[in-house]
Amino acid sequence: MGVNHMAARTSKIVHFVRHGQAMHNPRAEAARAEDLMREDDAPDAELTPLGRGQAEEVRARIAGTAAFVGIDLVCASTLSRALETADLIFPPEAAPEIPRVPLDDLREISGLLTNAKRRSRTELEAKFQGGGWQFSALATEHDELWTPEELEPHAQVAERGYRALKWIWQRRERNVLVVAHGGIYHFLFKSPGHPCVTADPVTSARFHNCEFKSCRIEVSSEDPLVFTIEALAAQE
Repeated sequence: MGVNHMAARTSKIVHFVRHGQAMHNPRAEAARAEDLMREDDAPDAELTPLGRGQAEEVRARIAGTAAFVGIDLVCASTLSRALETADLIFPPEAAPEIPRVPLDDLREISGLLTNAKRRSRTELEAKFQGGGWQFSALATEHDELWTPEELEPHAQVAERGYRALKWIWQRRERNVLVVAHGGIYHFLFKSPGHPCVTADPVTSARFHNCEFKSCRIEVSSEDPLVFTIEALAAQE
């Protein structure tokens, strides 16, 4: 998968984005009520028309700015709403040579709700055919994380996010677009978060649908990797 374990340990720019509004979001996002998200649950919830429009607006706002100059890796959760958001913000045809890697570790908190259950690898390959996503990198054909009985423990979600950060850090690429979910960002960045991740108040603040935060990531210790994440000035 192109991992370079000898990559220079300096810093990287990572653009963290939450997916656009999806089918389970409209009422719950407005009221910030988890019970409404349960009522509006939808299997692997896809983007609404508004969500697609949000992603297109982000693309129009930052295309050609410093935020996108030099992006050399695109990563996304393996849930459809994140993959579609990534494709709308940074279309594969715009830079077909740039790796596009789906990461199960970037998925939303799993379990109980079907919007958090990913499609099979074969279904994802068919759904996003021609988009350049490296679905062969997925370790399993089917979702082996999701269970119908209960939600994933918060500490486990944070650990998944930490594994994704480590994977990104060990890559050669220096300017990375990441599209994931409000829940995993919350459990990774917001206190108590992960013990090996310190994020500034801007980064750790709640992500709204399709919110885009450009950050600098640095490492203060390598065994284990300890990350410091700081938001850059807003891109105009």
